Amino acid sequence: MSVQGKRLRALYGATLLSFLLGSSLAVPVAAAEEVTTDEEVNTDAGGSAADATDATPNWQETTLSGDWGGSRKRLYDAGVQADLVYSADYLRDTTGGLKRGGAYMGHLDLILQLDGEKLVGWRGGSAYLQLISNTGGRVNLNHVGSLMGVDNLEAPVNRTGIFKAWLQQSFLDDKASLRVGLYPIDSEFYVTDSSSVFLHPSFGMAAEVASFGSLAGPSIYPTSSYAARLRIDPDPAWYAILAVVRGIPSDRIATAGPNVSWQKGSGSMLIGEVGFSPAKAGLLDDRPTSEEKDEFEPISKLALGLWRYSPRFPELVAVDAGGEPLLATHWGAYVLAEQTLWRVPESNRDLAAFLRYGFTDGKTNTLDYSFSAGLSFRGPFAGREKDTIGIAATRAHAGSQGRAQLSAELGQPLSSTAETAVEMTYRAQLAPGVALQPVVQRIFNPGLALPNATVAGVRLQLAL
Repeated sequence: MSVQGKRLRALYGATLLSFLLGSSLAVPVAAAEEVTTDEEVNTDAGGSAADATDATPNWQETTLSGDWGGSRKRLYDAGVQADLVYSADYLRDTTGGLKRGGAYMGHLDLILQLDGEKLVGWRGGSAYLQLISNTGGRVNLNHVGSLMGVDNLEAPVNRTGIFKAWLQQSFLDDKASLRVGLYPIDSEFYVTDSSSVFLHPSFGMAAEVASFGSLAGPSIYPTSSYAARLRIDPDPAWYAILAVVRGIPSDRIATAGPNVSWQKGSGSMLIGEVGFSPAKAGLLDDRPTSEEKDEFEPISKLALGLWRYSPRFPELVAVDAGGEPLLATHWGAYVLAEQTLWRVPESNRDLAAFLRYGFTDGKTNTLDYSFSAGLSFRGPFAGREKDTIGIAATRAHAGSQGRAQLSAELGQPLSSTAETAVEMTYRAQLAPGVALQPVVQRIFNPGLALPNATVAGVRLQLAL
């Protein structure tokens, strides 16, 4: 998700770092998403950024610039971890959709993770700051016309600014944590690790939750809002998360900026998720295949989530006898599962699968349910353990009111009630900090009224 203006951003980042260091004595802020907008050091179990990793990161193996002559190690030991990731996509609609054509999209992430105890003696405290910057065109908006989108970097308007900023306090021996600040919900909710390789947006936050209601929508990329989040991990195999997040106004999503203030938010979203790991509970045979220490961790998760907004929303098209919109509660639920199915013996190469299903009230937003499933193979070839190949499909269905509204906006009947996307991709790690990822998507019934589209392209990602 972002791009350029390096000198300006460096100064901006330094100013914000100074602010966070000063505010470490006071209040909290938010986290998250893909290093495609989505890779944060996992502090979700309640520990600080330093507690979340067993050892100092190996920057020589994971970045282009390495350890900066020891500076990164010194910063890390002092409680500061800095990461800079640049992603560049070129996707082209080769057939169908609105019209043929392609677009470049760029995204830059500057991520700072702060250990409160190392920095200022704040035990159990941590902070996270992510700046994003976007450049380029909009391949879906101008060429494909999909309801779900085609690229998780595409944003309505290119901007530079803060996307995530939170403070966290852990307690109960690191079995619980509280975050407060700018917090996108897809940093922890409705997340499946095995779907993170795909470029299609619906393999991140699912389409039915990402679809904005008649009044407001969720705090997700590219626009975040303020929240308070509580996480409890009573046992390594179990977790529960609850968050209250300000809604993003539906009429401002295209111009709202990287984040929305508490005052300018619209209503509030309450979301909760409970999850369980069969592997961590010892229900699956994941024992080492040799007597040597085996650090392989299988993907293994089952989860159930519920969400709702307040206040009540106007229904999309239904009205009362006086012609006034009927009101309904904007709510939904989801279930997900992912699991390592097979592992190449004595290696980190494995095949994993995911399944996700979610539904909404079907009255206050266009989509009433979505389903997605896929396979990803980490290390598909011997000697290529850092590569990943994947194939996945997602289908989003429009409710009766959503279809009526879309048909009225188009001025013609719809040709389908659902949109389906299939993606195949291969992420190749070419060198430390350099990954190249070709992708092909087939979009069936884009916008529920357009010809089937084929989208092809490539992502270049640089960890600097």
